[in-house]
Amino acid sequence: MHHPHDHGYKDLFSHPELLRELLLSCVPEPWVRDLDFNRACKIDKSFITASQKRLESDLIWHVPFLSGQEIYLYILIEFQSTVDHFMALRILRYTLELYSSLLKDRPVMKKLPSVFPILLYNGDDRWTAPENLADLIDQRISLDFIPRFRYFKIAENEFSRERLLSLKNLIGALFLVETTDQEALVPLVTQIVDILRQEQPEVVKAFVSWLHSFFADPVPDWVADVSLLTEVPTMLATTVKKWKEELLQQGLQEGLQQGVQQGLQQGLQQGRNEGRTEGRYEGIRVTARNLKNKGMPLAEIAEVTGLSIEEIEKL
Repeated sequence: MHHPHDHGYKDLFSHPELLRELLLSCVPEPWVRDLDFNRACKIDKSFITASQKRLESDLIWHVPFLSGQEIYLYILIEFQSTVDHFMALRILRYTLELYSSLLKDRPVMKKLPSVFPILLYNGDDRWTAPENLADLIDQRISLDFIPRFRYFKIAENEFSRERLLSLKNLIGALFLVETTDQEALVPLVTQIVDILRQEQPEVVKAFVSWLHSFFADPVPDWVADVSLLTEVPTMLATTVKKWKEELLQQGLQEGLQQGVQQGLQQGLQQGRNEGRTEGRYEGIRVTARNLKNKGMPLAEIAEVTGLSIEEIEKL
């Protein structure tokens, strides 16, 4: 497996819908269901140092509760495969910088808002670093004087394939792609497409774009299939109509050429007449076969081509 250090991954989590799925799927805290993700706002700040930007990225979200209070979500995306034993200290530092920034912007503030720190890890090694800062500090003095801080870990490689598929959302599809060998992904393409069909078009577009950047050249054939099969049912209706018409015309043309050639062998005039009729039917069959191979439901193919479902099943 490989995890390219590009901006595509961060871009994915710049969509409120994916943020919502991440928290609802991976953070079993009761307050998560009280968040108003429709009013979530991404904060245009980063506390990653220049030397660390190749290895990690951060996202900050301001999300109000349905009741009116607010919370900040600090998400550190860790790209490197090696485990940072002192990650708790690093995330605490970023969290404190966020608090300092909030105080600078709102100097009359008397009470700091909650910040929920999340580590999103997509490396290969098992994550073994302590999640509690206190576990990194010698405790020979009273615990009252030892800082208490903990980050919430989301390690992609700790989810089973069954668990990810059961999520039936883009988080499951994303983690599945990142933690599964390319060959093993091919049988799962249909399930990934089914998941994408439920998502918002702009999120699907970002995911497909990320797929292309995730895989090094050459991009696997199934990625192109995902691009097509997700675009047809979820993007613009005009795209669907144009796609059907092009396939139909292509099939009719191919069938017409085949039929005309057969007709010419039997006699020019008779061959033309029979060739056109036979070619049209063959073209419709070619179109139906193409639509079937691209995953279109048989009932829709029957509606487009006029063939019976029984005929389509035999193609």
